[in-house]
Amino acid sequence: MKRLFRFLGVLLFGVVALLTLVAQLRSPSQVGDWQAVHRKLAQAEIDGDRLTVRNLRNFSYADDGTVGEVRYEDRDYDLSGLESLWYGLSHFAPLGLAHSFLSFGFDDGEFLALSVEARLETQQSYSPFLGLLRAYELIYVAADERDVIGVRSHVRGEEVLLYEIDVAPAQARELLLIMLGTMNELHDRPRFYNTLLDNCTTNILQHARRLTRWDLYTDYRVILPGYSDALAYELGAIAGDLPFEEAREEARIDPGGIAVDDPNFSDAIRGRPTASLPE
Repeated sequence: MKRLFRFLGVLLFGVVALLTLVAQLRSPSQVGDWQAVHRKLAQAEIDGDRLTVRNLRNFSYADDGTVGEVRYEDRDYDLSGLESLWYGLSHFAPLGLAHSFLSFGFDDGEFLALSVEARLETQQSYSPFLGLLRAYELIYVAADERDVIGVRSHVRGEEVLLYEIDVAPAQARELLLIMLGTMNELHDRPRFYNTLLDNCTTNILQHARRLTRWDLYTDYRVILPGYSDALAYELGAIAGDLPFEEAREEARIDPGGIAVDDPNFSDAIRGRPTASLPE
C-alpha cells in the first residue's frame, strides 16, 4: 500500500510538472473568442480632473445568470469629486473562495467599480487549478455597480459584502490612477491571470502600504479572498469602529426589496436614503 501511494504521488507530481511546462510555452494574447462579459477591454483617458472610461460594462442578466442585454458604455467622471472607496467581497463557494473588487464613489452619486478577473473564452469556465497554469489572461473590468454587484447579489445569489475603506480622497485617487494605468497597459501588453500570484485580491492588496511582499503571497487571507476582509480590518482599513463581526454584518448586502435595475441601486445597497423620483 505504501508503494502504491508513493507511486501515485510521483505520478501526480509528474503530471503537474508536465502541465506546468506546457503552460510555460504559451504566451498571453488579446485574440480570443471571449465571453460577452469579457469581450471588450476598458480604457481610461485622463485630462486633468476629467476621467473618461471607455467600454464600461453595464449589462443586464436573465434569472439563470446568462447575459440579457449587452451594454458597453463610455462614461465621464470628475476626479476632484472622488470622495469614497469601497471594498467588495462576493462569496461564490465555501472555504474562503470569493471574488474581490473595488468601487470608487464620487460626490455626484456616481460609482465606478473595478473588478480584476480571469478573462474567459466562450468554452471556458473558471477553475482555480487552471488559473495556476496560464489558462486565462488577466482583465480589468470597469463596470456599473448594478452589473458587477447585482449579477452576484441578485442573480447568482452569492453573499456579497461591501465595506467602506478608511482612506483620504487623495489616496483613493492615487490608487484609482494606478489601477487605471494597469488597465490601459493590458491593451498593449497582455499578461496571464494567476490564482495565487496575480488574481483579483493580490492586484488590490499589493497597494496596501502595511503589507510586505511576504505577507501578500503567504497570508491565507490573501490566498483565500473570502477571509481578506478580516485582514483589512486588522490593518485598520475598514471605516468605523464596530467590532469585526458587527462590521461584517453591516457590510452584507440584502437583495430583498432592492431591484437590480433600481436607478438608486448604489444608495439602496448601502442603506442610504434615496431621493424620490419626480412623478
